Amino acid sequence: MNSQHPHLPTQGKHLPISTYRLQLSEDFTFKDAREHLGYWRNLGITDLFLSPILQAVPGSMHGYDVVDHTHISKELGGRTQFEELADAAHQEGLGLVVDLVPNHMAVPTPVWINRPMWSVLKRGKESPYAHWFDIDIDQPILMPVLGKRIGQVLADQELKLEQMVIPTEPERGEQWILRYYDHYFPVAQGTESLPLEVLVERQHYRLAHWKVADEELNYRRFFDVDTLAALRVEERDVFDSTHALLLELFNAGYIDAFRVDHPDGLADPAGYFHWLSEATGGAWIAAEKILEDAERLPSDWPIAGTTGYDTSWRLTALQVDPRASLPLGTLMQTLTADSPSSYPQMQREAKAQIIDTSLAAEVRRIGQLVWKICQNDFRLRDYTFRSLVDCLRELIIEMPCYRAYVTVGNPAPALSREIVAAAAKRALRYLNTEHADTMAVVVALVLGDETGSAALKVSDLDRQEFLVRFQQVCGAVMAKGVEDTTFYRWTHLLCLNEVGSNPQAFGISADNLHLFARDIQTNWPATMTTNSTHDTKRCEDVRMRLAIISQYPTLWAQIVSDLRDVTQPY
Repeated sequence: MNSQHPHLPTQGKHLPISTYRLQLSEDFTFKDAREHLGYWRNLGITDLFLSPILQAVPGSMHGYDVVDHTHISKELGGRTQFEELADAAHQEGLGLVVDLVPNHMAVPTPVWINRPMWSVLKRGKESPYAHWFDIDIDQPILMPVLGKRIGQVLADQELKLEQMVIPTEPERGEQWILRYYDHYFPVAQGTESLPLEVLVERQHYRLAHWKVADEELNYRRFFDVDTLAALRVEERDVFDSTHALLLELFNAGYIDAFRVDHPDGLADPAGYFHWLSEATGGAWIAAEKILEDAERLPSDWPIAGTTGYDTSWRLTALQVDPRASLPLGTLMQTLTADSPSSYPQMQREAKAQIIDTSLAAEVRRIGQLVWKICQNDFRLRDYTFRSLVDCLRELIIEMPCYRAYVTVGNPAPALSREIVAAAAKRALRYLNTEHADTMAVVVALVLGDETGSAALKVSDLDRQEFLVRFQQVCGAVMAKGVEDTTFYRWTHLLCLNEVGSNPQAFGISADNLHLFARDIQTNWPATMTTNSTHDTKRCEDVRMRLAIISQYPTLWAQIVSDLRDVTQPY
């Protein structure tokens, strides 16, 4: 291969050929992995792909809930055991690919386990970590942990003011804290002598009933997970601080390559990958990027490619006989009233449900932001809050992919414009005709175009924030609305309901797969391909068993009918 190819690792950098993923936990540590190296070598594996290795919440079974970027997980064996695993693996001829989690940190119980978050809760804007988290620092940070409303909690005397030594800050001696059962929160300096109700009100955070999170949460989450707070790795010092240890281990030769978790949550994925590529001197980097159907990976990302969802669903679809679409569609309609043509409506309804429930806080936040933009612009202030939110909601529902890849300060790419414009056109079908002007303003803001008063250009910070947050919300709605909701409702053939796939494409031809393979070989020759990941809905053997149904649709329909008859009495 040509070493100058933009999506190959730099000359001399490691190139994984076949990877074997290890889910590390306190039940399977670095030491345990070291004992099986001979087995993996004999399988012909070239690289071990490790789940995240930084310090996560104690007892974590997956490692994506990182609480400390400066230490290797002690539950996995710490830095010493990791380096011993790396040395032993390299002696066996095996490389190490490490999963990197740049998008978020855990909000653990108790919070002090995450020292940066504890600092922000205690000191607010004065904390050196105040800019780390994607939060509205001008407002008290919502902590939705209470089992009752705050008034009832105070009345029942369930909130206690105490002193204790914080395990992660023993050097500070005893500190005042608020305790709510197993939850502990810092007390801002100088407020400890106030009456309890006043004290609670004077903190840099707001204790609230857990149900408040769906509507009022003011920090960006990993999708709808309240206990994972997003990071601002677009700030260079945050990137440097959160990546320092892993880059140190890479430069020391212990880590050979990286897999990056959920880059679509970042403010600027392309910018992030440029920093990471520069910091590693052009290492092999794979992005967990979910490409919808025929979507292409942005060519300006200096990485090797994706983690392989795009290949995986096509390999499954290749095993599906498209002639079964009609008989299995008839069976689905008989049992569920869903017809093969009803998939788009089901997807719309699922995305709308997510927008109105679990991600309502995120959508409300960008709605308030676009409202603020319009109110501060003389030429735009007649656009009402309700009309703006209506347009936002429908536009997000109609977005066909995770994001449009528009970045602050750069003209929107032609493809991005096409995607957003087409989505807006579809969205307007569900709105009154008077919404067309409002939608035009929303689209202009989404694309970073100038709109409104000439003096208020795209350099406006609120407009920049909206441009970023709209794309982040689109990805979350796509993930939760399509993959985690629609795919569990659509029953045409379950093996087609896989990450990044289009269940309406009932099978693909060998020629189609060959065209895809040729494109990948030309443009992304070192990308990762896979049959199964830790995020796939069903592993490959299950998908293959389901795919066989497409070869016997009539027989399957008869079996289902017979089983329904037999089980009717029950």
